[in-house]
Amino acid sequence: MAKLTIDLATSAEVLGTTPDSFLDWLKREHLHSLLYFNDMPQISIFTLARILDTTPRELVDFLEETEIEDRLDLRDTLEAIAESERLGEQPVSWESVVGDLV
Repeated sequence: MAKLTIDLATSAEVLGTTPDSFLDWLKREHLHSLLYFNDMPQISIFTLARILDTTPRELVDFLEETEIEDRLDLRDTLEAIAESERLGEQPVSWESVVGDLV
């Protein structure tokens, strides 16, 4: 199964900031973007790509060219992105799901 999330520390490294600063910013500006698994904050590659104003494919391509790639298994991720592109699917935004509840 493809892993479509990146841990907070790696996400912060990609952005050139610290995990604590990134987490504080996310809590203020994009609280809905935080995903918690086993009490550890994760960021969707789709959200991180949107923050960087790029596509998930370009983000994964970039990660593959860096030393960060050694810490991530991107093969399945690329396959999942390719399948999503093939089907013309876009990730559903959290706002569209919960609407005025948030």
